[in-house]
Amino acid sequence: MSTNKQSPITGRVVALAEVKQRRRLENLIYTRRRVAQLAAEHRSHRLDDAVELYVLQLEVETVLADEFPDAFDTHFADWADEEAAAEHHPEATSPTCSICEAIAKNRGGDHSPHAA
Repeated sequence: MSTNKQSPITGRVVALAEVKQRRRLENLIYTRRRVAQLAAEHRSHRLDDAVELYVLQLEVETVLADEFPDAFDTHFADWADEEAAAEHHPEATSPTCSICEAIAKNRGGDHSPHAA
């Protein structure tokens, strides 16, 4: 079995290891973004597991910083902005918060919460 394959798009040979690394980076970035969003939502609603989610976020960020330092440096500022935007006051609702959306649906009210 060959560990190289010619890309049908670029025509260049792509090493399997390169593809695996790129896929790992993409998965880590996706995981970090999703966990950070959940952590921000749980902090905003003062839920008990907010700390555990934040610790998980830090663990994923540590792996990213260790394995992909350039990507980590590239994304770090954007992540800070995204987290700040995801936070909201517990008594306000946010259109991007899945918890606010679930609360609104459960109450049978407006399914698109008002911006904080």
